[in-house]
Amino acid sequence: MKLKSFTAQLAMCVALLGASTSSLAGSCDKQHVNVIRQQAQPYQQAINQAAIKYRVNPALIKAVITAESCFRNEAKSHKGAGGLMQLIPATAKRFGVNDRFDPVENIDGGTRYLRWLLNRYNGSIPHAIAAYNAGEGRVDRYGANVPIQETAVYTRRVLNAYGKLASNGNRPPARAVQPQLIRVSHAVKKPAPRFIWDEFGDN
Repeated sequence: MKLKSFTAQLAMCVALLGASTSSLAGSCDKQHVNVIRQQAQPYQQAINQAAIKYRVNPALIKAVITAESCFRNEAKSHKGAGGLMQLIPATAKRFGVNDRFDPVENIDGGTRYLRWLLNRYNGSIPHAIAAYNAGEGRVDRYGANVPIQETAVYTRRVLNAYGKLASNGNRPPARAVQPQLIRVSHAVKKPAPRFIWDEFGDN
């Protein structure tokens, strides 16, 4: 009887260890804003450095990490993504990340990718976030409302966490993203001043 009980407990542990990163991070955006900030604290310096370097609001970086890994640096997904911002090997290589499980490298590479996506979609956060999850090809085709349930849930989680972090938890829930296409522009834009977040006005 004890052996059966032990076997059942062992099976449960194996199942939990094998759970996908998305399921483990699934409720992270629902936590109080102070809890999210506390989880981000060990990585605050790396987040601030990447935010300044790539002109991306640190609240958005934290929101992506919240949805991707819930600040678990060792997180791995069944699709091969790894680290805080869940970079797959191809994306890591594309944005200069040698070690996806080095928090500084991971945050730098993930934020660099976010900036690239924000530029591609003319500063639209919903489009950039959807592309971060589903790939820019799908967003180019469908707009921000990619017809994939995982992407819809992911976008909602990021925007929920971003709303809390950017407004100290006082911001009302974001409205649903309306389907639309944003024309991809390759025009060179005048660089914004440092410390001014392109997608967040001058706050």
